[in-house]
Amino acid sequence: MRFLLLFFITFNLFASTHSIRIFDKETLQPVANAIISDQLGTFTSDTAGNVTIKTLEKELFIKACGYKQRSIDPTAGTVFLEPFVPKALYLSFWAASSEKRLNRILDLAENTEINTVIIDVKNEYGDLLYKSRVEQAEKIGAHKNRTVYNIDKFIARLKKKNLYIIGRVVVFKDERLSQNRHDLALKDTNGSIWRNHEKLAWVDPFETEVHGYVSAIAADAASRGFDEINFDYVRFPLKKELLYKKKLNQTNRVNAITQFLKTANEALRPYNVYTSVDTYGYVCWNENDTNIGHTVNSLSKHCDYIAPMLYPSGFGAGIMGFKDPTDHPYAIINASINEAVKKSDVSAARFRPWLQSFKDYGFDRKFFRSKEVSEQIKGAQDALCSGWMLWNPSSRFSAKGLQDSTAPYPVLPGYKDASKEVYCFRNEKNKLIQ
Repeated sequence: MRFLLLFFITFNLFASTHSIRIFDKETLQPVANAIISDQLGTFTSDTAGNVTIKTLEKELFIKACGYKQRSIDPTAGTVFLEPFVPKALYLSFWAASSEKRLNRILDLAENTEINTVIIDVKNEYGDLLYKSRVEQAEKIGAHKNRTVYNIDKFIARLKKKNLYIIGRVVVFKDERLSQNRHDLALKDTNGSIWRNHEKLAWVDPFETEVHGYVSAIAADAASRGFDEINFDYVRFPLKKELLYKKKLNQTNRVNAITQFLKTANEALRPYNVYTSVDTYGYVCWNENDTNIGHTVNSLSKHCDYIAPMLYPSGFGAGIMGFKDPTDHPYAIINASINEAVKKSDVSAARFRPWLQSFKDYGFDRKFFRSKEVSEQIKGAQDALCSGWMLWNPSSRFSAKGLQDSTAPYPVLPGYKDASKEVYCFRNEKNKLIQ
């Protein structure tokens, strides 16, 4: 109590008040809802781009969806933000060690619209891309299978190409942590560690120790130069009859995900990074939490971008009245974002969807090539999303769909929503994802 009193006295005596105006560098229009932060708190610009902040610090962080983040001197007065729309390719944990795969992505970034790469920092097995400074990760050997041995050199190479770098951090799907800490692992009704169809274990999303561990890994990645942290599998598995620390219901699920994101945000406060959260495509359509702890509104309160996995192959027959959703890539992407915006208080600029760049697994087994990829990109662009991310599990990408992304497409026709309560989401083997 005495320390807090001393702090408040010091703050009031020495903190300076600064007025800042924030504008779009290209249009010179004011930027509303920009987030200005120091190490104590955050402030938001009004519709005229104005914000007043009282701080002891000599550096402030500024970010706004659709713009590159930047640091400023509090006395700057007027600030101009550079518009930026991430267009990303996924570089997997294993592909990061392949010069062939990495050079291919760098070549696409140089010759197409690609300006962003998303890289596994922590994968589904609980392995880390590089040797982090996180003590618990060291204890459980999370870096033993690392594929990057000099992370600073690796990041510098990407930065030299002017790439925006996103670190993908898998949260609750973690075989390594479960093996080393049975007390944190999800159990079946027999008390044994539960594993999904991939034979991978999960940790309990209610465990706050897990929240702290993953948040520390995210913060370490931010300290190495990643521009954004993308949280994947930050959800509950779609599996009934598992033993959890708390009663499993919608309120508790949503609260658990919220608590994790709050913990992660606090750990990331010293770094000027964006955050994004991956979620099911059906979360854009459902009114409930899709049994995983996600709603558009709840996620939006604690991350910068929502990243729904809008793979057409992941939707069941009947969505929007389509017998085969893979025949309608543009419509699936565009309508899903529009639906999410319509049923929430979240703008389209807060969405950056995952798009499909791999073979269909649920319908006619077609390959997603130029036409399918470019239609998805067009759907995201027309929905006014803040970019998109292409997923291919092997990190194999073609330039054709990227080069064709400005081709004209017909206006989306009207449709009838097939269901208001849909839960399924399938993986590449056409099995329910857990």
